[in-house]
Amino acid sequence: MNNTKSMFLKKWVTGNLLVYPGLLGLLHPLIAHGFTGDHDKLLTPPQFIMHTISIFIFVFFLAVSRNKTFEIIGKKKTLSDTWPFIFFTPWVFWLGYYTLFVPFDILFMFLSIGIINAIQLRPFVKSPAKWIWQCVLGYLLAAIAGILIGLGAHLQYYKDFQGISKDLATWTSISIPAALVVAYYFRYILGKQIRFEDSQEIISGNKPHVSKVA
Repeated sequence: MNNTKSMFLKKWVTGNLLVYPGLLGLLHPLIAHGFTGDHDKLLTPPQFIMHTISIFIFVFFLAVSRNKTFEIIGKKKTLSDTWPFIFFTPWVFWLGYYTLFVPFDILFMFLSIGIINAIQLRPFVKSPAKWIWQCVLGYLLAAIAGILIGLGAHLQYYKDFQGISKDLATWTSISIPAALVVAYYFRYILGKQIRFEDSQEIISGNKPHVSKVA
């Protein structure tokens, strides 16, 4: 059980430390701003489309990474579990952007991820009611860390950068602190909440039984 738990938590940390900086920190500004340039509050249709596509890609691979992590403990999730991320998260992002503007787009996006994970992972934890607020709190803290450090660095250091370098620096500074919070906050929470003893039974049950022949 300890080996399975260690592998599960290690994959959770590794996956989040790769997906957030890689797809949100680097790929998002390249897709969202690299092709269509800088924008004012009101985006052009091409800018809106490219931003939305980049968020689709980010949340899709975030969900895939999460699902692969839970396969380690025998709790398989399918691609159908990614649809709430794809259909819900981008539009919540735009809701925050067009109602309250930056940084509420980032805050709303992270909260939507937290709410989806809180619901979808609820059957796998020891204390579902406690898990709901722990999960939402974790993504709230991740959003706050990313906003304070990333946008703070933008205002202090990056605002005079030219072109795509400003967006890359800003989103990297947002995504890395957020990734660290998601990775290590949930490493602790999942270590306490996941029923690893049940996972051993599930994994054993999935193995084919070979009868011994004398």
